[in-house]
Amino acid sequence: MSDAVTEIERLLEESEVIPYGPEESAMVADAVRLAQDAGEDDLLYVARMRQIASASMTGDSDTMFTAFSWCLGQHDSDPARFPSEIDDMDLLWYYKWTSEAVALNPAFPQSQVDQVLDDMERRYRRAGLGLSGVWQAKMSNAAAAGRFDDAARFRAAREELPRDDYSHCDACVRSDDADFFRRSGDEATALKLFDEIIGKNVSCGSEPARAQGAALLPLLRAGRFDEARWHHFRSYRAAAADPDGFGILASHLVFLAVTGNAERGLSLLERHIGDLPKDPLDVARRFYALVSYGVLLDAVARTGHGEIEVRGSDIPDVAAIFGTETRRRTVAELAAGSWRLAAEIAECFDARNGNQYFASEIERARAFADEHHDLPIEHQTFVPTEMTEPPQPQTAAEGLELAREAIIVKNDPDAALALLGEFDDLPEPELQPRLYRTVLTICRARDDRDGALEAVKARTEALRAQGLVQLADVEDELGLALYPPFNTDEEARLRAVLDRADLEAATWVEVLVSLAGLLGSTEHPDEALELAREAVGLAESAELDQLSGARYLLAQLLLQAGQPETAAEALDAVLAVEAERVWRIRVLDMRARLAGGLGQFDAGARLADELLDLLTTAGYRDGASAAAMLAAHLLADGGQPDEAVNRAQVAVRHAELGDTEGLNGHRFWLGRFQLQSGQPDLAVESLGDAVAGYDRGEAEEAAGLEARYWLGIAAGRAQDFRTSYQALVQVATGAEESAEESLVELAVRSYLELGNLLLAVEEADAVGNYETALQLARKHERRELIAEALHHLGQAKMKFGDETGLADLDAAIAVGREAELDWFIADVTDTKARVLAALERVEEAVSHALTAADGYAAVGDEGSAALAELLAGRVLAEAGRSAEAVGLYRASLRWLPVGTPAHTGVSLEFGELLEKLGQTTEAAKVRADVAE
Repeated sequence: MSDAVTEIERLLEESEVIPYGPEESAMVADAVRLAQDAGEDDLLYVARMRQIASASMTGDSDTMFTAFSWCLGQHDSDPARFPSEIDDMDLLWYYKWTSEAVALNPAFPQSQVDQVLDDMERRYRRAGLGLSGVWQAKMSNAAAAGRFDDAARFRAAREELPRDDYSHCDACVRSDDADFFRRSGDEATALKLFDEIIGKNVSCGSEPARAQGAALLPLLRAGRFDEARWHHFRSYRAAAADPDGFGILASHLVFLAVTGNAERGLSLLERHIGDLPKDPLDVARRFYALVSYGVLLDAVARTGHGEIEVRGSDIPDVAAIFGTETRRRTVAELAAGSWRLAAEIAECFDARNGNQYFASEIERARAFADEHHDLPIEHQTFVPTEMTEPPQPQTAAEGLELAREAIIVKNDPDAALALLGEFDDLPEPELQPRLYRTVLTICRARDDRDGALEAVKARTEALRAQGLVQLADVEDELGLALYPPFNTDEEARLRAVLDRADLEAATWVEVLVSLAGLLGSTEHPDEALELAREAVGLAESAELDQLSGARYLLAQLLLQAGQPETAAEALDAVLAVEAERVWRIRVLDMRARLAGGLGQFDAGARLADELLDLLTTAGYRDGASAAAMLAAHLLADGGQPDEAVNRAQVAVRHAELGDTEGLNGHRFWLGRFQLQSGQPDLAVESLGDAVAGYDRGEAEEAAGLEARYWLGIAAGRAQDFRTSYQALVQVATGAEESAEESLVELAVRSYLELGNLLLAVEEADAVGNYETALQLARKHERRELIAEALHHLGQAKMKFGDETGLADLDAAIAVGREAELDWFIADVTDTKARVLAALERVEEAVSHALTAADGYAAVGDEGSAALAELLAGRVLAEAGRSAEAVGLYRASLRWLPVGTPAHTGVSLEFGELLEKLGQTTEAAKVRADVAE
């Protein structure tokens, strides 16, 4: 066997075990190329057969047609050597895909489409196969062309035949039928068929995602809003993961347009617009994509954002579809272009089909502008594609401030130098000291000592010209000793100047600030603090321009000294008087972060929002993204997760538009905040994007694993158990195998979550995952994780009838006592009470429940204490000891606030208990209290 044959066989074998997609299709293409080069026609036939399926599943009609035509020719020339069936590959089965694909391009005349379908029927008859699949293919083609009478006739012919080995699968038949009825105006029947697809849980290839997308509008019109929302998330997620899922997206863009979710729709359009040029032979797919763009973008324009530029519209292949100019197009421009191109395609299809069906599809889509269903999916804030460029400076003062912002705020020395280089002449004399101070800052960023020396010399001359002779002399004498990081060994020289008795206030403050900053970075923080306070006092009394800088330094030193409240006062003093934008930006950032540390979350969020506005005005996208995420964290910590989601979306959008390094981190936190705000489906999307980004990049392993862990959590809450399980398995094994101590907790928690996932579906393998978590926690001596794993393990064992779980619960309590985990001890005791109750060990169950209630109460968890006492009461009542339970019901109610759902529920239950005991008057009183 030659090396080429061995390699071809390897490629084909490996391609069989990986999902359809770019990697798989590339392997198959390599196998085809190698077989051609080697003249191995038999292997080439196998590779081409494999390529038909690969191309069909990845949306590559050109390759599919080429491979199919070649294989068909080989089979016809020598059926014995090139059989129609090889392993699980079947040329006649593939005929169904090819015959349907031909009709999707108007360049194929109807006579050729009919010829392909008739040839399919002839071959099926000759092979003695059932014709169900043939009639299905003819029905689908007729329905797609708007020939509904023909489609109904073909469908009836199919219905007269029994299913056979070449029939379309159950999911595809129902989906195609639903599509036929929906297109022909019978949405009720279409929905009935869709319900069967979901109810019977049938799937195949892109089903049920395609059917779910097509059903969105009928579901809305039937008033089934919650189902529409649910199917939107499931279908979109499946389509995004499907190499051939682009065609499904059109239904979602229209759905988002008519439900008031234009911002989300635009985000999805931008995410997938790069797929528009793919598979150019599937013109019908492009038609419906363009129509959906028109519908969605018109909806965006109606919200007042028609001038926003659409990210991705400048991708060369995308731009080429809309015109010759490669540039970003606005929402309004792209909408007009989409409708224009859709109309051109419709004209071609209708000319081929001999009707006006595609033109009517455009008219129907245009009418969506008047259809609205109020179904909020995701609220997003529009973020401009291009940052507002600061106005061109009209004066030297304005230019200098922009340069200072470039170096101090944006940390961009090149941009700052470029701005300074635009000065034709030196600015006014009074601005020159600040000019050279800015040059010094630039030299510090560039580690340019020689340039810094020249800047000091120029600054001293400018100071003398302003009459600040002493300050100039001192700066001339000290040189770079005044300026970090060049002054690390200059403490003695700075102190010597301060010992002089004749220092003017401005000179004194300048040297005080330099020495305080130097000492603050050494082992003299207390002295640094005193010097900074002295500088602030002098600058304040003398009303010097250096006051803001001195206060800022004082705040930094106070934070180092563990005095955040006093630091906040210093920063507030700057904000109260300082109007200069560069200073406000610096101080707002520190003050907002400090507010978070002090628990002043609302105030911190307001400061971060002001910072976001200033940075947006300054045209600094990276800074705006960071400020928005800072606001998001503060809002989340302050118990406003919905607002946190909003700011995080702004942060992500800025990061996407600026292509910043922090994009994956921002997407991660957006997902976390969405999960916190009860939006697990959206969290799955955001966390999935973060995971994909980390997988593509070179991020630390821990960041990628943590993102995948939270993806697993979010998917579980979204009832997407397959995604959840896959993600958690990857994290558990990856974190455990990494041998990184920092990832131990992540590995343990992943195994615990896997156990929870399996326990929820009553799968006994949950126990094994809990045991693995326990072993790992013990190996690394993580006491709290050991306790948690024992708790879960004990519960799982008892659920599956293994009473050794009681010993695990006792062990969990013992570890909790060692670690002084008071609430945890109460919780495990409560669990044990419930287990004992299920075993009908009444006395022990009641005793443990009451112990748990006392434990909860001791740590202030009154709600859990109430439920534990209620448990004790229920156990007694179910054991026929209702009279003894009365006191426990009363005790439970005392913990619960009157009027809460919990208080109402327990009261009604208590009333029934009293009624059974014959205490009708007391029962009526309890119920009356609820009514009041």
